[in-house]
Amino acid sequence: MEVIIFEDNKSENLFPLNMLRASFDIKCGTGSIKDRIVKILNGKHEVSLLCRETISGLMKEINKEKVNQLPKDDALFLNGRVVFGKDLLNKIIKEKKKDHIYSYKDELISAYLSPDKTKIFKNFFDEAGSKNLNFKDYFCSNKFTESEIPESGDISVLKYPWDAIKYFLQGGLSSDLELYFQTDKNLKKAYKSECFINSKNILISPKTKIYPDIVLDASEGKIVIEENCAIEPFCFIKGPVFIGRNTLVKSGTRIYGPCSIGKNSKVAGEIAESIFHSYVNKQHDGFAGHSYICPFVNLGADTVTSDLKNNYSKIRMKKGETETDTGMQFLGSILGDHTKTSINTMLNTGTISGIFANIFGGGFPDKEIGSFTWNEGGNKPVRYKLEKAVETAVTVMSRRGIKLSKSYENLVRYYSENSG
Repeated sequence: MEVIIFEDNKSENLFPLNMLRASFDIKCGTGSIKDRIVKILNGKHEVSLLCRETISGLMKEINKEKVNQLPKDDALFLNGRVVFGKDLLNKIIKEKKKDHIYSYKDELISAYLSPDKTKIFKNFFDEAGSKNLNFKDYFCSNKFTESEIPESGDISVLKYPWDAIKYFLQGGLSSDLELYFQTDKNLKKAYKSECFINSKNILISPKTKIYPDIVLDASEGKIVIEENCAIEPFCFIKGPVFIGRNTLVKSGTRIYGPCSIGKNSKVAGEIAESIFHSYVNKQHDGFAGHSYICPFVNLGADTVTSDLKNNYSKIRMKKGETETDTGMQFLGSILGDHTKTSINTMLNTGTISGIFANIFGGGFPDKEIGSFTWNEGGNKPVRYKLEKAVETAVTVMSRRGIKLSKSYENLVRYYSENSG
C-alpha cells in the first residue's frame, strides 16, 4: 500500500501560508503536516504527494517523494490539510477498509482505494489534473462507503491560515515534541543543571553550542534543540519549544512556548507562542506573539505584533470581501514569504500579509496587506516591481546559501501576474 498526501480544492483558503509550498508543508508543530505523517509511518509505507499543478514543479524539486504520480496498486489517500493524531492514523491504516472514506465534520480526511479504484482514479486525475479537484465528491459519486470520525482531540483540520496557530497552541507542538522523544536517537537529554529546569524533558544535539548563563525551563513543556544551533548567553527559553537546526538565538532573547523556531533562523528579542517556519530573520529587539512567520521574512528592529485587542474580544480576520470570526482572543500576525518590515513597525492584532510585501512608516498599516506591495503608513499601497522583488529574493536567499531556482522564480512570477 502506498500513502498519498494530497491537496484538495480548499487549499486556496490557506493563503498565504501555502503560496510557495503545498498545504501539507504548512507547519503546525516541529515540522510540517507531511513531516508528522512520515514520522508516524516510520518507514513502513512509501509516501507520495498530490498537489496543485501551479506548484508541482517546485514540489518535485524540493521533495524526495514522488509528486503527482499515482500508483498501480492500492493506496491510502490522506488530506494534506489534516493533522492526524498518531493513534487515529494508525487505526485508519490498520483497518484499511476497501474503497472507503473517512470524514470529520463534513471534511474528507482519508480514503482507501483498492487497486481497481486506484486505476480508475489515476485515469480521472491524469485527465482532470489537481486544480480544484473535489476529492470527496469524486469518491462519493463512485460509490465509496463512508464513516464519520467522532469529535476528538486526535485530529485537526486546517480551514484558514490561523487554524495552524490555533492547533499549534492547543497541543500540536507538544504532541510533535513527544514524537521526538519517542523516535529521535541523535539528540541527548540535557545534563542536570540549576539553569536547566526539569532537564529530563530537554533534548539537545551534541553538535549544538550552549553558552553559559542561559535558562532552559521545561517545567511546563518539553524543549528540543537540533544540531548546529547556537544559544548565546543570557537567553531564557520556556517550553514547550522547538529550535530547528542551524539556528542562532542571540544574547538576551526570551522565548515563551509554545514556540517553534524553524531551521536556519536568526532570532532575538521576545517571541511568544509563535511559529517561525524557517529562514526567518528577527535579529533585534521587538515582540512577535501568537504569529506565523513564513520563510525569508525579515522583521526590522523593534517590530512589534499586537496579539490582543484592547477590549479583549475575539479577533476577526478579513480576506478579500470575507470577514471571519477566528474564535481566538490572542492572534498576532500572519506574514507570507519574503515580507519585510522596517524598524519600529507596528502590526495590528490579526494582521495578514501576502508574499513579497514591504511594510514601513509610522502608525499601523492595514490589517490586510496584499502580495507584491509597498505599504507606507498613511499612504495607499504601491505595486512592488516584479524584477526588483526577484532581485532582492536572489540576494536574500544567497546569503543563506540557497540559489533561487527556476521553478521557484516561475511560481513567484505566476503569483505576481495573478494577484491584486
